[in-house]
Amino acid sequence: MNSKTTNIIIWILQGLMTLAFLMAGAMKIFTPFDQYVETMPYAAELSATIIKLIGTLEILGAIGMNVPFLIKKWHFLSPLAALGLAATMVGAIATHITRNEPYGMQVAFLIILGIVAFVRYKRIQAAD
Repeated sequence: MNSKTTNIIIWILQGLMTLAFLMAGAMKIFTPFDQYVETMPYAAELSATIIKLIGTLEILGAIGMNVPFLIKKWHFLSPLAALGLAATMVGAIATHITRNEPYGMQVAFLIILGIVAFVRYKRIQAAD
């Protein structure tokens, strides 16, 4: 695969991850807690504040991964945002494993974690 194709794939993956984290974060922030618990039962074990904090971190992480491409002097933000999103995914995996939920969610979170790590690795590699 040539570098142009790889770059296009990375941009597509980054766009998908950005949308996924923005939507997930917005759902956690703007959906009333009682309604959120109905669709996401794990949330009943957490407070509304924690759920909103997770949503805020997801949105900030998605923004943080993209802003450095618009404002070059903020390039340090991108790896930090990726690290934060990776930590969020590890926390999500741990939460769902401790609840003995079906492994489909954990596998999905692991795939998202892998994509975030891959995109960051390729972006760092390209910067060298």
